[in-house]
Amino acid sequence: MPLLVSTLSLLQAPRLYLMAGVLLSTIFVMPTAEAASCKTPKSYYKNVACTAASGYFLAVTDFGAPVALIDNKGKRVVDLSRYQKVDADKLSSGLLPVLRHGRVGYINMQGREVIPTIYDMFKGNGGWARPVSEGRIVVKRNGDYGVIGTGNQTIVPFTSTITDIDDYRGGVARIRRNQSTSWLDKNGKTTSDPNAKNENNEAMSASNNASPNNAASNNDPMSAAQIKSPRSTPFTTLQPDQQDGRWGFVDDKNVTMITYSFDEVRPFSEGLAGVRVNNKWGFVNLGGELVIPFRFDNDGLITDSVDSTKNKSSIETETDNENLNVSESEDSIRSTINTESESAFIFKDNKAWVGNLQDGSKICIDKEGSNVSCG
Repeated sequence: MPLLVSTLSLLQAPRLYLMAGVLLSTIFVMPTAEAASCKTPKSYYKNVACTAASGYFLAVTDFGAPVALIDNKGKRVVDLSRYQKVDADKLSSGLLPVLRHGRVGYINMQGREVIPTIYDMFKGNGGWARPVSEGRIVVKRNGDYGVIGTGNQTIVPFTSTITDIDDYRGGVARIRRNQSTSWLDKNGKTTSDPNAKNENNEAMSASNNASPNNAASNNDPMSAAQIKSPRSTPFTTLQPDQQDGRWGFVDDKNVTMITYSFDEVRPFSEGLAGVRVNNKWGFVNLGGELVIPFRFDNDGLITDSVDSTKNKSSIETETDNENLNVSESEDSIRSTINTESESAFIFKDNKAWVGNLQDGSKICIDKEGSNVSCG
């Protein structure tokens, strides 16, 4: 009898090993199949994970802190060591959400912080930051919802009356104010519900034909929100501000609106500001977008040397006649020249002085960047 049991055990053993092998292969093959869609590159980084953008990978420490963004060759493209967190799953349109000192911002694939870390963290299951959606980003500042563009320009003004905003889809975003719901287009203007076009047309027709009494008795929360909700106005201008030797622009609440990326700037005038990087000048708008490229030489400005000589001679003559100090006259000349130079790269009457020809005559451009007469 024991011999029979032993024989049966030997016969069943291969079957048991086969079942165990099938089970183990099921456990380990499935993750491998999932990982096949994203192969991490070979590199000297210990911990590397995939991101939402193909061709970019996230290297982290053993504790999960971000180290670098690397390419498909394992080469570092962006240093992330100064940030507390990054959300690689929300890398979209070339912008990566980053967290520093508890504030949210966005960097591009060159490591430039194109949207400064000034925004609040989101709470809840959706994560602490929103991705770029159709060129728009839902953010919070001082507890209030708003929408910005990828150049950090305000699209939907920040207000406490908004309780939630969805990401943009199909050119629109759903916005909620307490119990009411409405829709905004990509310019931040109220638009119709894309899921109820016919209903919206009927509602507009009924609203136009309604009497004042009927309009007063209308309790539709969506209508009330669209009619009664005040629209905040965004900033109208920005002020130059310097930090760590670099220049940027702040609003009237001293909030950074255009990052500190420039070697020198001019104040905003007629909606544009001259900005210099290295030896080249260009122009940005209030949204921080470079609308006229960096193509004007910093040393291309020439103050009128003939006039300066004449001014110096006349001042020296007056100095002799009036017994004034010569050094004071020279300081006056320098002040005049500096003032003239500082007036460059500032728009006035839709034109800006950006350089000089060899004969000393001025070169001016319009707001499109085309050459125009300075007269």
